[in-house]
Amino acid sequence: MTPVTPWRRAFDVGGLSALALVYPVLEVLSRSPEFFVARNTTVGQVVFLVCVVCFLFPLLWFGVSLAASVVRPTVIAVAHTGVITLLVMSLGMTWVNRADDLPIWVGAGVVLVLCLLFTIGYCRTVAVPLFVTALSPAILIVPVWFSLNDAVRGALIPTSSRPVAVELDEAPPIVFVVFDELPLISLLDEDRVIDTVRYPNLAGLAENSYWFRNATTVSSETMWAVPAIVAGRYPFERGAVPTRRYYPNNLFTVLSERYQMTVFGRFLQLCPPSSCIHDAVMPEESVGRLLADVSLISAHILLPEPLKRHLPTIAGDWVGLAQRETRDKVEGRDAEFERFLDAIKPGQDGRLYFLHSLLPHMPFEYVPSGHRYLAADYQGRLVEGKRLFEATDPGFVDAVYQRHLLQVGFVDSLLGRLIGRLRTLGLYEETLLVVTSDHGASYQPGLPRRVLTEQNASDIALVPLFIKLPGQQVGVVRESNAQTIDILPTLADVLSIELPFQVDGQSLLTAENPRGETKSFVQRNLENVAIETLGDVRAQSDASLRRKVSVFGTRSLIRLYGRGLSGSLLGKEVSEMALGRLSDVTLTSSNFESFEHVESSGSYMPLHVTGVLDTSRTEPFQLAISLNGVIAATAESYRQNRMWVFASMLSAESIGLGRNEVELFVIESDGEAIQLSPLMLSGNRSL
Repeated sequence: MTPVTPWRRAFDVGGLSALALVYPVLEVLSRSPEFFVARNTTVGQVVFLVCVVCFLFPLLWFGVSLAASVVRPTVIAVAHTGVITLLVMSLGMTWVNRADDLPIWVGAGVVLVLCLLFTIGYCRTVAVPLFVTALSPAILIVPVWFSLNDAVRGALIPTSSRPVAVELDEAPPIVFVVFDELPLISLLDEDRVIDTVRYPNLAGLAENSYWFRNATTVSSETMWAVPAIVAGRYPFERGAVPTRRYYPNNLFTVLSERYQMTVFGRFLQLCPPSSCIHDAVMPEESVGRLLADVSLISAHILLPEPLKRHLPTIAGDWVGLAQRETRDKVEGRDAEFERFLDAIKPGQDGRLYFLHSLLPHMPFEYVPSGHRYLAADYQGRLVEGKRLFEATDPGFVDAVYQRHLLQVGFVDSLLGRLIGRLRTLGLYEETLLVVTSDHGASYQPGLPRRVLTEQNASDIALVPLFIKLPGQQVGVVRESNAQTIDILPTLADVLSIELPFQVDGQSLLTAENPRGETKSFVQRNLENVAIETLGDVRAQSDASLRRKVSVFGTRSLIRLYGRGLSGSLLGKEVSEMALGRLSDVTLTSSNFESFEHVESSGSYMPLHVTGVLDTSRTEPFQLAISLNGVIAATAESYRQNRMWVFASMLSAESIGLGRNEVELFVIESDGEAIQLSPLMLSGNRSL
C-alpha cells in the first residue's frame, strides 16, 4: 500500500469529493438558478455553502489522518483506501444514473467491478494513487467555476437600477393570479366553453370578464413564462433569471410609486423591495436549510431510480425541499392561497395583490372537495428512459390525467373563495382582476408532457386568460390572437397609462392585431434559445379535446371517476349486475387495506386505489372498482415496470367512515351484454 501524508490524503479526498459529490450538485444549481431566486439566497450564504461542501470534508479527513497516523497508521491507511473507493463509486453512480437506457442492476454491477479494479490498483500500483493526487486541483477549480457562472451571479447579485414608475390618475385594486400548469383544454366541454358543472367558478368569471379564448403562453417553463407575463416581453435573453437585473421594467416597477403591492410566490425579486410586502410565513433562508436541500439534491443525483422514489421531490418551488414531505403533511399548497386571501384587506385604491400559485401543478394530491390523498408523484420520473408520457400506455396517461382534472376542480374552488373574499370586502365590482396560467401540459400517450411538439402544441400553449375590468358586469369572449405578453400592455390600457419602456405585447382591448394569427413560442434553457412560430393552435386542439371528452365525458362530476364507455356502470349495485366466472386475472397486491379504517379527522382521505395484477393477457382490459357493493370507479390496466397495474380515484362522497369494502372486477363484454368477473386474490398487501 502506497504511504501517504495527511496532507496528501486530504487533497486526494478533496479532489475526488469535488468531482464526485460537489460538482454534480453545483452543476444542477448552475442550470437552475431559480433555486436561489425563489429562496432569496444571499451571496454570503452561497459562499458559506460552497466552502462547506468543498472544504469541510477534506479538512476533517486531514485532522483524522493526522491524529490516527501517529497511533494507528495501518488503520488509517485502510480507511483512506475505503473512502477513496466510495468516492470513486459515487462518481461512477452519477454517470450510471444519467444513462437512461441502462438497467440499474447492470450499471451498478459495472460500477462495482470498476471500483474493485480501482481498489486493487490503488493498493498495489504507483500510477493509480498518483492519478488520484493529480485530480486534487479540482477542490479549487470546481468552486471557482461555480462562482464565475453568469446565471448564478445574475441570481445572487442585486441590481442597483431604480424602477421606472408612472403617475396614475386612478389606482383601482388589482388582483392578479397566475396558476401553474393549467391547460385551457382541461376546462372546456365539447362546445369549447368552460364546463359549468366541473368548474362553476371559472365559468362564472367568464360571464363577467373578458375571456380571451385564443390566449397562449410564450414558454412551457415557469422560470421564463411568469417573467414574460409581468414584463410584457418574450424571454429571448440568454442566461436570464427572474430578477430585476434581467427584467428591470415590469408590472411591479411601473406601479411602484402609486401601489402598495403584496406579492406571493417565487418571483419576489421582480418587485422593488420598497413597494412590496411578501408572504410572512414563507421561511427565511438559512445556511442550515440551504445545506439540507443541497443534501437532498445530492441524494437524487447519486441514488438509483428505485431508491429516489422514496425521497421528497426536488421539482416545484425549490423552497424547503428537505422538509417538504413533513411540511406538506401538515400544510398543503392550499395554505398559501388562504394566506393570500387573508392578505386582501378593505380599502380600494393603490393596492395590488399578486399570486403565482403552484396549483394545479404536480404533485396531484387534491380533489374538488379540498380533501387530500397520498399517491405516487411522477414529476421528473423517466419511464423506459423517456419523459412522461412518451413511453407509457394510454391507461397510465388517463390515470394521471384523471388526477389532474380533479385537482383542477380544487383550483376552481379556490378561485370561488377568492371571488367570495372580494365580494365580502366589497371590492369585487371595482377590482381589476386577472386570472391566467403560466403554461399548460399535455396528456396524450406517446407525447411529452411539457416539451412542445406539433402534435401537443395546443395542450401546452393554450392557457386560460380572464381579465375583469373595474365595474364590468357583462362577459365578453374574444377570439383574436392573444399571448400572455399582452397582459401588461392591456392593464396599462385599462389604467390609461403609457408604459415608459418597450414591450413585445399589445393591448388586447384594441381592434388592431398586427400579429395576425402568428404566435411565437420560446423553447429554451439558460444558454440555448429556439423560437417556434405557431399558427392558430385551436384547430390542433380538437383531437385533444375529443380524447378528453371520450374518456371523461363532460358536465358531470361523477364521470371523472369512470373512463370511456365503462363510465356508464358508475353508481350501479354489483348485486344487480351480471356476474361471470372467476377471472383469469389475479390481484397480487393492492392498497385496499387503507379503506378499512377511514377516520373523519384530518384532511387526508384514502381516495386513490391501485394494485398489481398477474395475468397472461397481452392487451389492456377494463376494470370496475366497487365500494361497499356499488360501482364507484372504472379503470384500464396498463403496463408499468413490466407488470400489469391499475389505478383510479374514488370520490370523497362515496367513502364512509369506518370500514369500507373494496372489490375489483374485470369488465367483460361480448359487444352487447356486460358482465363482471371477480378477480382471483393472492394476497392483499400494501404496495
